[in-house]
Amino acid sequence: MSQYEAFETEAVPTLKSRVRLPLSSQSAAGTGDFETRSGPQARRNSDATSFNMSPAPWRGGFKAANRHTARVRWLRRGAIAFSILATALISGVALYHPFKHLPGDISIGRVGIEGTKITLGSPKISGLQKDGRPYEVKAQTGIQDIATPNVIELLGIDSTIGTANDATTWVSAAHGVYDSLHDQMTLEGNVQIKNSGGYDVRMKTAQIDFKTGGLNSDEPVKVIINGGTISANQMNVSDNGHKVSFDGQVASTLQPDANEPVVGAALLENGK
Repeated sequence: MSQYEAFETEAVPTLKSRVRLPLSSQSAAGTGDFETRSGPQARRNSDATSFNMSPAPWRGGFKAANRHTARVRWLRRGAIAFSILATALISGVALYHPFKHLPGDISIGRVGIEGTKITLGSPKISGLQKDGRPYEVKAQTGIQDIATPNVIELLGIDSTIGTANDATTWVSAAHGVYDSLHDQMTLEGNVQIKNSGGYDVRMKTAQIDFKTGGLNSDEPVKVIINGGTISANQMNVSDNGHKVSFDGQVASTLQPDANEPVVGAALLENGK
């Protein structure tokens, strides 16, 4: 190479230009600036100025891995929450006994649950009064609320109560509420009390205390006995049926048969 040619080669200017890439291209190339050269040096470094515009494959894989990790995290938390809930539910069922306040002698048919209420099919409650006489309360349907487990609402009541002189009393009503904590029952709707001794009592409402054998009604009552009737605004039975009192507009019609014992006389013995 001559001196002139060498001078011409060195004198060839090197052209430089800076190019700004778009944002997406910056991410792909790694930097936003790159140089291009012209002349011999540009030909020698042509490989250095080339770049790949396609996204890096590892970036998509990283996002997919993140999504998978998030799903696993949520599934793990959900499994833990479900385990805690299931444990609490099982413990609650084991600890809660809806019939724990009921008498020991109770039998029921089918059982249904709706909300906080438990429906009992053909419930039957039996026990002993204070004097040892038995009683039995039967109903077509019973409803118990979890909030008040000692109270049972009864529909279609048909009960049997032992009374004095070895007599038996049958009690029926359309609706009633039995309180096992106090051993009492409230009756409503077509209340009827029949006794093997010969009387039939009709009333709208009545309250029965199984412990004392007492019965009370604050609404008009009508008593049908052998040969007559007794009507009053109130009636109270106490001392296990030995005492019966009437109060408020008491009216009686008695026409006893000469050969029949006068049951009405015993009922009116303590009447008012």
